[in-house]
Amino acid sequence: MKNQAPQYIHYMYSYPHKTAYRTFDNPVNLPAYLEKVAGKKTSLYFHIPFCRYKCGFCNLFSQQGYDKVNVDAYLDTMYRQALQLSQWAENLIFDAFSIGGGTPLILTAGQLDRLFEIAALFGVYPEKVFTSIETSPDCTDRNVLQLLKDRGVKRLSIGIQSFRPEELIHIKRKTSFCTIKEALDVIRQINFPQFNMDLIYGIEGQTVASFLYSIEMALEYNPTELFLYPLYVRNGVRISAKAGNETLFAMYNAGRDALLRQGFKQTSMRRFVKGDTTDLEYSCGDEIMLSCGCGGRSYIGNLHYATYYAVNQQEIKAVIDDYIQTADFTKIIHGYLLSEEEVQRRYIIKNLMYYRGIDKSDYRQRFGDDLPVSYFDRFITEGIIEDKDGFIRLTSDGMAYSDDIGHLFISPSVRRHMDNYKKTKRFF
Repeated sequence: MKNQAPQYIHYMYSYPHKTAYRTFDNPVNLPAYLEKVAGKKTSLYFHIPFCRYKCGFCNLFSQQGYDKVNVDAYLDTMYRQALQLSQWAENLIFDAFSIGGGTPLILTAGQLDRLFEIAALFGVYPEKVFTSIETSPDCTDRNVLQLLKDRGVKRLSIGIQSFRPEELIHIKRKTSFCTIKEALDVIRQINFPQFNMDLIYGIEGQTVASFLYSIEMALEYNPTELFLYPLYVRNGVRISAKAGNETLFAMYNAGRDALLRQGFKQTSMRRFVKGDTTDLEYSCGDEIMLSCGCGGRSYIGNLHYATYYAVNQQEIKAVIDDYIQTADFTKIIHGYLLSEEEVQRRYIIKNLMYYRGIDKSDYRQRFGDDLPVSYFDRFITEGIIEDKDGFIRLTSDGMAYSDDIGHLFISPSVRRHMDNYKKTKRFF
């Protein structure tokens, strides 16, 4: 594997992927699972599935356009959902709150106030719980950003993707360079404690030099984080061309080296952090997350669930309409119940995606058995993974192969579900 460039085909964000989720034969009783994780640290996630327009590379759950009546109805539904779930989540310890999408800052100041009122039903307040929110260059109103800062929001993340106009055209992103500059100037003035920018490499016509130019431009705005995403062309998106794997690999190496020279720490294949970070001190793979809204995933023990997976605009609208009409949010109809083997696979995949790696003693404590190190022999021989100081971790060179390696640990059952994914006839 190390003798060839990584195969840039699929992201490995979580496990199992949404395409492995299925409609349960019988609805699952969510309160019973929430009771099992009582007293544990939990992340709260709100999904706002609305954008001004749909970028050509995007396969996220987001609907193009803004209709105040529809958005208000969506927020009303989130309030009903939160009322139902919060009474069963009283014994969870919420230590993080994220608002994603879509573009959450497409909401008006009044709608954002409503969103924070919904979070308060869970006892979550941005001034007390670390809170992160996403935006885009065309949704960076100064007054709204100041409202967020005053509320106590600590982290703002913005998708820039590229500072080269011709590259934005190739990925069908309508944002102009002037809009990007104006947005970043405002964000710099507001000065959030943590500020992240997303950039993409592998765009058709992009070169190593033009990618490094985008990184240099981004650094002028003093981000505390940068995410460098390889361009993956996935089902349902509106672009079909990207750079070849060798070019992508060269861009990754050049971008990584440039950020390391600037004092950034690499915590994963994609994420680079300026200054000190405690992220590498913690294990992951069995985190708990409770989501409100349509399109967000929840991880409650071995129960993973979400609304139906969709990319097409018509399909997404149907799922949102169905969400708004839902009466009982404590009965889960679509998701995945992980076996003990799948829980272990998730733990391995998630921890292996980060430089911290897999703590073998932690694995033994959690699962009552030694980590099967033989799984990694091939990669250790190739210098992609190392077994050192009680950890199994990707080497500096191996980090580039994160997504490739992660896919090799997908179980036959989950892979079969993903390969045989069919759009549910409930909507389509």
